[in-house]
Amino acid sequence: MVAPMLIALITIPLLIDGMGKERFGLLSIIWIGVGYFSLFDLGLGRALTKMVAERLGRSELAGLDLLIWTALNLLAVLGLIGAILLIIFSQPLVTGLLQVPSELCDEAIAAFRVMAVGIPFVILTAACVGILEAHQCFGVIAKIRIPLGVLTFVGPLATMQFTPSIACATTVLLISRMLAFVVYYLAAAQVQKELLRPRLFDGRQVRPLLSFGGWLTVTNIVGPLMTYLDRFLVGAMLGLTAVAYYSTPYEVLSRLQLLPQAIMGVLFPAMALAHGVDKNRLVALYVNGGKVIYWTMLPVTAGVLLLAPEALLLWLGEDFRDAATPVVHWLAAGWMLNTLARPSFTLLQASGRPDLVAKTHVAELLPYLGLLWWLAGIYGIVGVAAAWTLRVTADTLILNILVAKQMPALRSQAVRICIDVLATGVAFLVFWTMDPIILRFGTFAVVSGLAALRLWPFVRALAKDRFLLRG
Repeated sequence: MVAPMLIALITIPLLIDGMGKERFGLLSIIWIGVGYFSLFDLGLGRALTKMVAERLGRSELAGLDLLIWTALNLLAVLGLIGAILLIIFSQPLVTGLLQVPSELCDEAIAAFRVMAVGIPFVILTAACVGILEAHQCFGVIAKIRIPLGVLTFVGPLATMQFTPSIACATTVLLISRMLAFVVYYLAAAQVQKELLRPRLFDGRQVRPLLSFGGWLTVTNIVGPLMTYLDRFLVGAMLGLTAVAYYSTPYEVLSRLQLLPQAIMGVLFPAMALAHGVDKNRLVALYVNGGKVIYWTMLPVTAGVLLLAPEALLLWLGEDFRDAATPVVHWLAAGWMLNTLARPSFTLLQASGRPDLVAKTHVAELLPYLGLLWWLAGIYGIVGVAAAWTLRVTADTLILNILVAKQMPALRSQAVRICIDVLATGVAFLVFWTMDPIILRFGTFAVVSGLAALRLWPFVRALAKDRFLLRG
């Protein structure tokens, strides 16, 4: 995950200069679309990961081939449906919702239709990755993910040397996703031999898949909708140039979440296995995983907030600094508070209660839409960032309260996290008021030192484990 982030820091300024702010704003929406393809899998990819991990943990391998192939067949059909729908609605999406300038409409429609072709490949890839995660083959996943992530940014940069067309850039993204599917499938087949022996659809496997995946579908629709709706609203209300000012810091901050994403990706199958066979291990995974990601991300997000004006000026120039600094302040605080929601989100799904996560997101949707529309109309992209941060703060508190109610063994830890949410919010508000650069640098150094002290026991334990494994 680090490699694409570093490439993004280099390529994004070049893409903005070469394509222009409006085309780059459109490209950022296409990147969002690629990530939102999970909408079409009805939660089956995540359900497959959980069920394969549980069966491996209990050594229940009978019928595993039917389960896997039923999921893959369902995902293929759903992917085709999603592709057809996006092809049909690409024109009204471009000309109506996004209000793309007339001179860019044709290439924008072509880009969305090219993107539609990739939907089946992307959601089938997610299933293959899920199988690899269930087997804890994270090294294999990383070896494939690195070049794929790099191509996300390098591909459009390469096509820009010949044409600024968004359609050409999207075509390169499509080809990279198709190749990634082939490689992931072959890698998954090495650990799950059933993938080498195609099977037909088995109706008996549908109910267990959909019973878990159904609520995940709600989360997959509402969760990403609340995550990505802000940029669509900015494009519709404020124009594609405003999308570039907003989405650029958002994309960088979201990619700084690589460690929480990596840890939670590992913990989901581990929690699913532990939930059925070892409750003490489940508690340890929840508590220690939460501590590690909090103290790792605190200096990162605090540093972004404290040093945003200087960093934006050096990276993207004075215009971006003036427009995006308040956005960065809000988003940095929001991403830090969102970090405290990740263990609870993962635990609830891994323990078989995805319905609680889905109901939470549904309850948040309408209030968030109203808040987003209201603050965007008054404060522009700064209001959009504020609305997003307020929403993820509420989400973090609700999910931890649900964990406290569902699992008495974790009640004290969940309550502590709620207190941490409030304390962290106050701390970031104080950081925001600091003006002299020497004071901001000094605060960043203090926060980093404190985080290092809190992380040291985990680093020492990891080093000891490695020594024992080697010796």
